[in-house]
Amino acid sequence: MGLSASQARLLTITARKSDCEYESMRLSHQKIALSRDMDVVSAEYQDAINQTKLMYDFYGNNTQVNPLSYNLLMSPSALNDYIPTTITDKGGRVVLNPALARAAKAAGIPQEGMDGLPSSEMRNAFIDGLVANDVISDIQGENIKKTTYNQMAGVGSTDLVTVNTSEASYSEFVDMLKGIRLDLSDILGEHNYAGGQNTSFGLFEVNGNNLTQITPDSISLTDLLNGNYALRGAAHHQGDGEGREFKSWELLVDFIGSSTLWESIFTGVESFLDTGDAYTQAALEYASSKIKESVELLGQRNDSKGGNVDYSNFAFWKQCGGNIFGGNNGTDTVLKEINGRLDEYVGIIYSENSGDENEGGFTKDGYGINLSYMVKAYLTYFAEYMQGISNSDYNVDKLLEQCNFVDDMFTFTYVTDVDTSGDNLLIAGFYDALFNQICLNGWTENENIDDIEYLEEMLKSGAMYMSTMADDGYYYQGNYSTNTYVKEVTDETAVAQAEAKYNREKQKINSKENIIDMKMKNLDTEISALTTEYDTVKSVIDKNIEKTFKRYNA
Repeated sequence: MGLSASQARLLTITARKSDCEYESMRLSHQKIALSRDMDVVSAEYQDAINQTKLMYDFYGNNTQVNPLSYNLLMSPSALNDYIPTTITDKGGRVVLNPALARAAKAAGIPQEGMDGLPSSEMRNAFIDGLVANDVISDIQGENIKKTTYNQMAGVGSTDLVTVNTSEASYSEFVDMLKGIRLDLSDILGEHNYAGGQNTSFGLFEVNGNNLTQITPDSISLTDLLNGNYALRGAAHHQGDGEGREFKSWELLVDFIGSSTLWESIFTGVESFLDTGDAYTQAALEYASSKIKESVELLGQRNDSKGGNVDYSNFAFWKQCGGNIFGGNNGTDTVLKEINGRLDEYVGIIYSENSGDENEGGFTKDGYGINLSYMVKAYLTYFAEYMQGISNSDYNVDKLLEQCNFVDDMFTFTYVTDVDTSGDNLLIAGFYDALFNQICLNGWTENENIDDIEYLEEMLKSGAMYMSTMADDGYYYQGNYSTNTYVKEVTDETAVAQAEAKYNREKQKINSKENIIDMKMKNLDTEISALTTEYDTVKSVIDKNIEKTFKRYNA
């Protein structure tokens, strides 16, 4: 190889070797960068597995756990027991979302709060603002405004429920119940069962032993209380010569005892008398439970001649003996026992036909209950509880002559112009408490507060707090971690997402590293070969130079 050619080759090798060394260094830096990326991914994963979320568990038994949200705290529901928990800033001002903020502005509530308690007019203006901004419905708004504004709700009082009430004597109260009508269509008439069994019931006006059957579609509570009306029925089974097989106890007693009639009576009266306080509610529960006890079937007859029927709650029971089963004589004898007792007893009147059934004949057992007496008994039980059972002027007995029904000496406190059904009263109390907190502590608007993640971030960072009503009826500001119903738990969803991301990013980085390692290995091989070739060419050049010098020195 010529000297000039060798030198040209040496320069080419040197240039290529430099390029390879540069590329190897560049790949090495890329690998270092990937290592840093892996550190970042690992750090993010470690942060994620420690990530938590805030959950709201009002019942404390994990049966109804929900993500903590502004709406859950600031909207009335069973999940917050119809008591608002306000989100407040460091200054104690209530943080409102845009809809609530517009309602506060409409009511003229200053953002810095008020020195004293607001008026009913301002409270009603706030309710109108809630309606206008679709926070509550028009019907809810009107119902809330009909309640008496509870100025002490959340300001020293835990009792958030108030209503407008008035008083009435027994006679006045009875007249108010004319709008409560009882539908008897599912009771009156004949009811057929399998095997030829059937029952039939009628509504009768009672005058001593004389009964006059009437067939109204419905009857009012006022009519029942001012009159004397009773249900009378009989259970019938056509004979087949094998004895009585039907269970008239179930067909008669259980049929009336399980009827919706009683709940209709209770609901109608409660719509007037349920003022929301615990004692009145307990009195209503006591009265309804006593009526239920007296009309229900306590046992079941297992066969045609006996069984485990418990008739201890019956007002009157008689077994009619003898062969009274044939034709209408059996029917007349059994029902005669009922007719003669409807004006004397409070509760179930039962007459059982005990005669053996002949082939082709039929038997009937009779049932009667004076509805007028039962409604009077219900009101009497209520008055008895309100006065104190052991000190009451009134009492109910199975025998009418031993009863002392409620009269005009007792004063009924009733709700006026307010729909007390469902949760209406609780909703009114909720917004009274919220309104009071806004007025006393001031408010600030935050358009992001409805976002769950934002709320969590603000609470965890200490930028916002939760204000909760204590046992003394006042609200106190505190950190979310001190709230009984808030739990901080591992965010399993976030952890799973982070793990998936970590594995995905790790796989990408490992794949890039493998490619770089392969390239660097190839470069090392090439650099080694170039180094060998470089040394060979360099040796050739050195020998050529040496020969040249020797030649000219010779």
